[in-house]
Amino acid sequence: MPPRSPAPLLRRPISIVLAALAAAAGCAAETGARPEPRPAVTAEMARIAESRRRIDDAGRALSDRRYADARALLDGASGLGVDSHRYEIGELREKVDRREAKQWAAEADALLEQRDCEGAFATLSARMDELKSEAFTQEVRKLVATQAVACADGKVDAATTAGKFAEARAFLAAAPTRNALGDASAERLTAELDATIAEALYAQVEPDVEAGRWADAVGKLDAAVKRGDASEEQGRALLGRVRAAAAPRLAELAGKAVGAQNAAATLAQLDETIALLRWEAPAPGVGELPGSSALPEALDRKRDALAAWVEAMRVRMTPMKRPEKRWTHGAVALAPASSIDGEAKRRLAPSTPVWVLGQAQQRALVAAVDPGTGVLATALEAAIGWAPLPRLAAQPTVDWLPPNDQLEGERVWGPLREKQPTLELGVVSAVRGDDIVVRRLADDVEVTLKRRQLRSGRLPPGTRVLALCKSENEPATIVDAVPPTGRVARIQCAGGEQKDEPLASLRSRPDLLPASR
Repeated sequence: MPPRSPAPLLRRPISIVLAALAAAAGCAAETGARPEPRPAVTAEMARIAESRRRIDDAGRALSDRRYADARALLDGASGLGVDSHRYEIGELREKVDRREAKQWAAEADALLEQRDCEGAFATLSARMDELKSEAFTQEVRKLVATQAVACADGKVDAATTAGKFAEARAFLAAAPTRNALGDASAERLTAELDATIAEALYAQVEPDVEAGRWADAVGKLDAAVKRGDASEEQGRALLGRVRAAAAPRLAELAGKAVGAQNAAATLAQLDETIALLRWEAPAPGVGELPGSSALPEALDRKRDALAAWVEAMRVRMTPMKRPEKRWTHGAVALAPASSIDGEAKRRLAPSTPVWVLGQAQQRALVAAVDPGTGVLATALEAAIGWAPLPRLAAQPTVDWLPPNDQLEGERVWGPLREKQPTLELGVVSAVRGDDIVVRRLADDVEVTLKRRQLRSGRLPPGTRVLALCKSENEPATIVDAVPPTGRVARIQCAGGEQKDEPLASLRSRPDLLPASR
């Protein structure tokens, strides 16, 4: 069969072909159309454009010196929150502030030329507080600095020359003044004013100081502080200068009165002046500090020596021809050198060396150091108080038993077992008249003995004991000091061997231990 001819296809109506082409073209056109913008993108572009418009308008307002309008526009732009504009807004805001500062500085200069410092400073300070702009504040201070300082300096000089110190201080301390000048300039002028006032006020009291009229000098300084001419700090500093002038003269007065019959009256006068000048008692063991209100050490020493002499005369003390060295037996409480019956303010440790200056009423006035053989006034400066004579020994008491009233709780050696000649260690648990109750370390059994049977239980290095070495009760020596609450001792046996030995097992003999009382 012959092939089919394509002619029928070619003979399709042209209208069909055109319709197909039109449809294809329509699909192509629909596929390539641009989409409508999204609402969010449109809003963002509008916000950026509005921010830019306001920034540009602010720039034009600045050129026209419409500073308030410029700030309002910049505030609006800032409120739109366009991050890329933030730096530009800040820069332009500073330009606005600095440009306006020139205008305000020019207005202030006119007032400063007329010496109206308060008016100029009040005007500038009010605007600074209103704007709260660091750029404005720095710029306006820089522009008016020279004239502002000159004006303030002139006003202060005029006030101080007229003796109106309080007025000058108030002017410099006022907020508008400090705002306009800045802290550095205000503080410099204040320091200069303080120095001027200090010299002027001291010049007013100097004649009283030279004449020793201490009450008049202090009264004038107090009045100056009360008027506001000087601050309380200045008042204290000026009083310090009066004290510095008074101290050596009062110390000389006290020294000359020692040994004199009118010593009591001089002491009363001295104490009245010390109180007037508001000196305080020095803290024990603390050195004299600059600016301190503590009584100077030299004056304190002279005053105490005078007080000791007055008390010595009152109790009819018998002075020693030469100070005699003694040692405290047990802990000794000292009455003040100025009051033989006063409350003890100091306590000396057992076997503390002291030097007796004089005696009265079974008490001794003692010094902590050897005052030598100089004059009595010098010796009394070393006096530390009154000690009971029975508690002062002519030799060191470090190895003595404490007095009975201090014996309880002390470690002691004693013959704590019947029919055994050796001594062992115990602790005093009670004192009943002549009977001493000792509790053995070994087993806590209590034994009652007489004081003469006991020895001090102090165990310093070198103490000779009997211990268990190669055999029981061999000679040994304590190597390390044993504290009062210790339970073990490091000993060295006769052969050189060292070991730790319980205190409860140690023994000794009276002839091996220091004598006691």
